[in-house]
Amino acid sequence: MKKLVLAAAIAAAMPVLAHADVTIYGSIRAGLDSMKSTDTSFKSSTGVDDFASRIGFKGNEDLGNGLKAIWQVETGMNVDGVATSGTGAGTFANRTSFVGVEGGFGKVRLGYIDDVLGETESTDNLYGPRRDASTGIAFPLYEGTDVFGAYGDSRVKNGVRYDSPDLNGFNAIVQLGSGESQVAGGKKTGNTLGTRLAYANSGFFGAYAYMAKYNTVADHNSGIHRVEFGYDANNLYLAATLQRSSLWGNAWATNTDGSQAVAGIANTTVANTGANKLTSNVWAVNVAYTIGAFKPSFVYSKRSSVKVDGQSQDWGATQWAAALDYSLSKRTMFEAGYGQVKEDKGAQTAMGWAQDKATITWVMLKHNF
Repeated sequence: MKKLVLAAAIAAAMPVLAHADVTIYGSIRAGLDSMKSTDTSFKSSTGVDDFASRIGFKGNEDLGNGLKAIWQVETGMNVDGVATSGTGAGTFANRTSFVGVEGGFGKVRLGYIDDVLGETESTDNLYGPRRDASTGIAFPLYEGTDVFGAYGDSRVKNGVRYDSPDLNGFNAIVQLGSGESQVAGGKKTGNTLGTRLAYANSGFFGAYAYMAKYNTVADHNSGIHRVEFGYDANNLYLAATLQRSSLWGNAWATNTDGSQAVAGIANTTVANTGANKLTSNVWAVNVAYTIGAFKPSFVYSKRSSVKVDGQSQDWGATQWAAALDYSLSKRTMFEAGYGQVKEDKGAQTAMGWAQDKATITWVMLKHNF
């Protein structure tokens, strides 16, 4: 009886879906990995992981005069059966979801939308299990959480974003995100501003992106500048990324258990003011070459010139990863790879790592639909 009811409901909905011009799409990604990191107490742990699977619905409606309504709802999911908090999986519409309009002027969207840094990741072309970022193995390093936390390379909540049309290879993005937190007597926190200018022609590309987060600590604003450039044609892919971050935080903050959030901070000369400025540089390179159904790729990144309130800190790191993709079909791909990150001694202490190196080996199968 339940099967008949379900079949009848689907049949009744088919004309509506067809009229609404709905596209259903997604990507199922799962694999095996062996990880040695903070998540495993730096002991090798092998298991099945999800590699950022998702499902989405999108569509548009012609409004006439060259204008159309656009919308999208995308949800991350874990096909390994392990629940994940955050924006990767766990709740409906936890990935890019919006409603907007598009025309000759470009497009305007409102909702939970990819941020300008997430659109500027030319050196981020390898796959990794969903938990790799939280365990300090994210590649490249600009996607990893910094000592004072991080933002960007994801999506903006309560966002409005304008994308310009392509103008002789140039296009621009302006994006605003509205925060919803404000303590008594304090300023509103969580507001973000993102801008991006990009150019592409004859395989060559380049972009500059800036994302600010206002009132991170008191009235201090954090900001991330990123530049990327490269070449993508004739089976060759070359890309480079340069990033400069200025992040505000409280270096003397404590965790809920009373321990110091930045371990060993008492052994430094960083002042306990409640508002400290961390600056750092990150650069990354990515190279790949397609040979028939195979594509070997390599990425290397480095964090350096880390300072807190202008004082140099030994908080640098180096990271590299290599992988081989094999296309089984236009929609199905197999990937095998290895990656590692090695923190400088000061960074190891600040993050409370038992060892200075985290590693991951993985094999993954991806099918798009």
